[in-house]
Amino acid sequence: MKKKPFARYAKEHGKTLTMTGIRSAEGGIREYQADKHGCVFRNKEGAIYKFNPLSPCSDEFMDWYIKTRNIELCKLYYDPYNFKRTGCKGCPYGIDIAQELEKLEEYFPHEYKQCETIWKPVYAEYRRIAYRDMNKAKQLSFNFEENNKEEE
Repeated sequence: MKKKPFARYAKEHGKTLTMTGIRSAEGGIREYQADKHGCVFRNKEGAIYKFNPLSPCSDEFMDWYIKTRNIELCKLYYDPYNFKRTGCKGCPYGIDIAQELEKLEEYFPHEYKQCETIWKPVYAEYRRIAYRDMNKAKQLSFNFEENNKEEE
């Protein structure tokens, strides 16, 4: 939902380089890619195709920079939400997906229902195999099939 649209946009507009704000401190594939490429990604011919200038920035540095520059972040990073990061809403790739869903259910119930409807098969499998603490997240209380029957 992000990579393909970026690639399509780049092709349609003659762009040869993407620049993102991802950091290796976010972990997972980002850390692996930073270890392999650093900030600069090159193709086989040696041409730069991706640049991640924030990749080496630690959490401590980011906290210092935000405080020093008096940068106001999205309200989701503050009380009562306290999100550690924001990406695609309800993304099943999110490391803290169970905690995100709990917060969505509490503070944004309509968005929670959207995520549970859109990602229902993925979340169901995560819960079945106890992946990423999904069994700790409340089970889906919004039953898509039953609600559709009521509308008929």
